[in-house]
Amino acid sequence: MTAFTFTAQDLMTAPAEVRRWLIGKLEGELLSFASAPPASPPVHSPQLAACTPEEAAGVFDLLKGDFAATHVFFELANGEPQAGGAVLLHAVNIGSLIRNTRINDQQLASCLNAINRAFQEVRGDPEASLFAFDRASHVYVHETTCQSIRSLWGELMRPHAGIESRAAEPVDWLPPGFQPRQLGPSDDIATHHQH
Repeated sequence: MTAFTFTAQDLMTAPAEVRRWLIGKLEGELLSFASAPPASPPVHSPQLAACTPEEAAGVFDLLKGDFAATHVFFELANGEPQAGGAVLLHAVNIGSLIRNTRINDQQLASCLNAINRAFQEVRGDPEASLFAFDRASHVYVHETTCQSIRSLWGELMRPHAGIESRAAEPVDWLPPGFQPRQLGPSDDIATHHQH
């Protein structure tokens, strides 16, 4: 295979038949690229574990002190379903994962390791693995794992009935005659801006 590099100036000064030939070649390559099947997910292996909702909650509890790993953990539920043999897998683009979590690839690797170690601890299986990867920069999780993480997120975001009912109750613990301070700039700041 031979490769050539052309500048825009080279192309503009090339004879018309050369430009037509080059455009035809580029169109053919682009069409074959566009019609190529998408990257196929990894073949399901017994090592790709399915995390239950209870295990997802356990992983979350172990990760609570690590904001980045917790963020990556919840981002794993944003994947797109992909057929992976007998099971449905969810693919998450690694570039999107890095952008959404605002971490670099080295930090991502560290977060994925922390998540997997937490899962292994919760499951009690040092060989368990939540992830599979492909050469097209995707990380895959089992359908059950994705649903478990989404369920956990829903639980965390659901308002608690106790909090709602307390918010509607009158505040009776303040001392009689108490008047809260009015929020705004202090007198010093207000007079400073007038001068």
